[in-house]
Amino acid sequence: MEIWFWVLSWFLCILTMAGNGFVIFLVCRKRQLRTKSNTFIVSLAVADLCYGMIAVPSEFLCDVMNECSSDKKTNMLITYIWVFILYASGTNLITLVLERYIAVVKPLKYLTFMTRHRVIQMVLISWGIPFLFNLIVLSMRLNSVHRISGYLHLFVEVILCAVLLFCLSSMLLVVYKQKSKDRTLAKQLRFNQLVANHKVKTQNSLAVKWVSLVTIVFLSCYVIIMRCSLLVLTGHPCNDFRYKGPLQAINSGINPLAYAFFKRDIKQECKRFLFKRRR
Repeated sequence: MEIWFWVLSWFLCILTMAGNGFVIFLVCRKRQLRTKSNTFIVSLAVADLCYGMIAVPSEFLCDVMNECSSDKKTNMLITYIWVFILYASGTNLITLVLERYIAVVKPLKYLTFMTRHRVIQMVLISWGIPFLFNLIVLSMRLNSVHRISGYLHLFVEVILCAVLLFCLSSMLLVVYKQKSKDRTLAKQLRFNQLVANHKVKTQNSLAVKWVSLVTIVFLSCYVIIMRCSLLVLTGHPCNDFRYKGPLQAINSGINPLAYAFFKRDIKQECKRFLFKRRR
């Protein structure tokens, strides 16, 4: 069982690094892919790539190779680098979903709100918040204020999930209403109006599809992480603590697959790149 656990963990780790590295390479390589939406995707891919490089290898070195440092402060620092990358992945996903939320729910305000300067601000904030949070929690831990830091971790995890659920449900509601309007117009105006509205419907539907896939996987992983946080806070042992790494690796690894199958510009560039290589 132990061997299969590490085989699966390393497979997920390699998948995470390869997939996210490929997304970063594609966007940086092709000028047409350097859009506002893809800026958030690259930022999330960087966080997921860092997670794949740190989480499973560090856990493997500690558990199997017995290379853990005997210094408690060094171990705590390594743990909080791990937690920083974990939360950075979550906050970057939120900024990505918020960008799609504005594009779908408030399309007329998108161009005026989502300027280049605003995009840079949002990316910096998505990295700055987890960094400052972990700095505060680390100082609490070093001063033996363990319980408050535990509640802060749980609070952040709940907030991340709540924001994602709100954005996703709002987008689904908009797409549902849009589809209802399309059906009504199709019945009234027949063929011509159906074709005119088809592009808008498809674009929003695809955006919601890949955002839904990424968000559902994220929430599924975070439910288990929050369960573990609750058990630790209530004084019960968390036996599935070690599975946090592989679970988050699944979450980080599924993101590039979602872009490749559902995000049109990245999907097209993937096809061009792969077919050119075959020739």
